[in-house]
Amino acid sequence: MVDYEVSAANNVGSHVSQLLKTIGNWSRPSGHGLYMFRSMFVSSSTAALVGLATAAVAGVLTGSGSLGFLLGSCVGFVGGSVHYYRMCLAQALVSLDEHPRLMQLHLAYNFPWLDYQHLQAHQLRSERWRTSTYARQGNLIAAWQSASAALDEIHDRKTSLILETIVKEEAARDSNRGKEK
Repeated sequence: MVDYEVSAANNVGSHVSQLLKTIGNWSRPSGHGLYMFRSMFVSSSTAALVGLATAAVAGVLTGSGSLGFLLGSCVGFVGGSVHYYRMCLAQALVSLDEHPRLMQLHLAYNFPWLDYQHLQAHQLRSERWRTSTYARQGNLIAAWQSASAALDEIHDRKTSLILETIVKEEAARDSNRGKEK
């Protein structure tokens, strides 16, 4: 039964991938596609939660929560979108400072027509991107989204190195304590 469910999930995944490839070559993890889908999920979730909360308040105050839900969900969607954009931009700027070559690679990968592959090192600093146009910031966010797997791998490797160092230090401390006794 489990094998059938796994194969059915794989078939659905390949059908979705084929559909996305057909409507815009979205089967590869492009940054703008990732940002769009994640932003819609965050904004829709926020819209639902804020809409339900304002519907409950409006229902208690006026006896009907429909207008409260309508207004609350609109505010929730816009607020969720703006918040998600600002958080993505902040994280993309940090990643640009920490890993400029990786971010440049993903900028060039996602936007080959914009010549990001020819940027100089001093152009890959967060202070230059923080005050740039929304389009350019959006490109950086898209690059950060598509680089997320590589950034996670870098983080995991750094974590492993730190854990190895801690284990070695504790083993050395324990062996020194054993010698003292």
